[in-house]
Amino acid sequence: MNVMRIATGMASVAALSLGILAGTTAAHAEGEITMLVWEGYADDSFVKPFEEKSGCHVNATYTGSNDEMEAKVMNADGTVDLITPSNDSTGLLTAAGKVASIDPAKYPGIGEYYDVFKAPPWLQAEGKQWGIPFGYGFARIVIDSNVIPNPPHSLATLWDPRLKGKLAMNDDLETLYEAARLLGIKNVYDMTDEELNLVRDKLIALKPNIRKLWVITSEWVDMFNQGEIAGGNVFEYAIAKLWKEGKTNLVDLRPAEGMGGYSDSWMVAKGSEANPCVGEWLAYVTTAETQAAAAKATGIAFSNAKSFALLDADTQVFQEKLGISDPEVLAHTDWWQPVKRRAKYLEIWNEVKAASAP
Repeated sequence: MNVMRIATGMASVAALSLGILAGTTAAHAEGEITMLVWEGYADDSFVKPFEEKSGCHVNATYTGSNDEMEAKVMNADGTVDLITPSNDSTGLLTAAGKVASIDPAKYPGIGEYYDVFKAPPWLQAEGKQWGIPFGYGFARIVIDSNVIPNPPHSLATLWDPRLKGKLAMNDDLETLYEAARLLGIKNVYDMTDEELNLVRDKLIALKPNIRKLWVITSEWVDMFNQGEIAGGNVFEYAIAKLWKEGKTNLVDLRPAEGMGGYSDSWMVAKGSEANPCVGEWLAYVTTAETQAAAAKATGIAFSNAKSFALLDADTQVFQEKLGISDPEVLAHTDWWQPVKRRAKYLEIWNEVKAASAP
C-alpha cells in the first residue's frame, strides 16, 4: 500500500481561515460560545481566526460520546450553546424539544453541500430543520498488514485468530451493527430479539481478539503506535494521523458487507439561539473555506462539496483513496439512524462487555 501523507499545514490553515473572515462582515458581537464537540471540531487553526475577527470567545470541550452531549442538553442547565451530535442522536434531541430550529436560508454555504447533507432526514421534523451538517465519515475496519498480509475485504477478518488480543473496538453500538452486517441482517437499526441474540453471540466469540474497547479516537492511535493493537474499528481521523506518520502497514479494509456512516451536525441548545455569537459561528463553519481548514486539521471529510477543491493535494489523495467524497459511496452508505429499541440494544451490548471470553 502506498504511503498517504497528510500535511498538517497549520500555518496555511490559519492563513486560509483569516482570508475567509476578511471577506465577511462580522458583527463583532462580544460574548462567548460554549461547545461540547467531537475531537478536532474546535481546533485552534480555525477557531482562533474566528475569535480574532468576531470578538466571540469559543469555550470548547471535547467529548467521547453522543450520550454525554445528550445528557448535557437534556439537563437544560444553560452551560452549553452548541453540540455536534451524530445522526443517530439528532432526532432524539429534536423530539425532546431541547434544541432550536435553524433557518437554512441564513447560511448560503448549505447550498454548496453534497445533496445528501442539504436537508438530511435526520434533521427534519415539523417542517423545520434542526441542525446543520458538518463533518462526516465512516466506521472503518483497519488491520495491520504485518500481522495479516493482504487481509480480506470482509468484516470476518476481525475474527481471525491471528488477531488474538490485538483489536481495539469502539465502545459504541456501531460495533453491534458491524456484527449484524456480517450476519446478513438487513436493518441493523431495528433488529428483532432473535437477531440481537445472534449478534451478541457473534461478538462474544470475538472477545478473545479484543484487547480494549476505546472511547476517544486518540486512544486508538496511541495503542497502535505503541504496538498494543493490530486493528479494529476506527474513524478517518485516526487513519489520517497514522498515515501521515508513515504507518504504511495500516490497511483500510472497505468490507464488502458495507459500512456505517456518521454525519455530525451543529445543533443549538434551546435558548442559545439568542446568542449572536452562535449565528456568527454557524455562518462561519458552513463555508467551504472553513470546512477545508477543518479537514486539514482533522483528516476527515466535511459537508460542503466545494471544500474538496480547497484541500492540499495530499489530503485530496487521502480522501479519494478512502472514497470519502465519492457520490456512489455517499449514496450507498448505511447512515446511522436512531435505534427504536435503544435500551434493548444497550442491554445486549452490556451483556457482550460483561461476558467472559470463550
